[in-house]
Amino acid sequence: TTILMTLGLTIGIVGIAFAQDSKKVPQTKIITTIKAPVEVAFNYIVPVDLPHIFKGYKSIAGITNTSIKEGWTKPGLVRMVYFEDGSTSKESLLSVVPYSSFSYKNEDFTSKLRFFAKRIEGDWIFTDLGDGQTKIEWTYKVVPKNLIAKLLVNAFLMKDIKGLLNNAMIILKDDLESGNYKIVFS
Repeated sequence: TTILMTLGLTIGIVGIAFAQDSKKVPQTKIITTIKAPVEVAFNYIVPVDLPHIFKGYKSIAGITNTSIKEGWTKPGLVRMVYFEDGSTSKESLLSVVPYSSFSYKNEDFTSKLRFFAKRIEGDWIFTDLGDGQTKIEWTYKVVPKNLIAKLLVNAFLMKDIKGLLNNAMIILKDDLESGNYKIVFS
């Protein structure tokens, strides 16, 4: 009976640990420092032209267009995002705190992602480091439809997402540090 109680307790503890871990959603974070004042970085990045920074990466199609091209600065706005493979998603701007943060979500995917993800959540945090430098933290979460989807997203998609986001951040950083950008924030 002691062995059965120990085994039962062990299974219970493992089950609790697994349940707690399964609540975490797959995510990645890109952190960089850009040689640009926080106001400039924020005003350029929030409404940036998505096809300019999302060229596609391995299994992820690039963005070709959006239904809103200017004025993407107010919480509550919703736009369609169009991809190279003909698929779409709906993007909603959730929050905008000038020079500090913004967040958005993508959902209603027509690509294969519709089988695995309820939505994708993006959060940006901007920190003024002084001397015209800004620290940027970009967190990207894939909210899976179920446990099997979570395992597949972690195994096959997150590495490509990290590559896509790294490439986008390189473009943003280069634009801001070279002065090759146009502010369209209003």
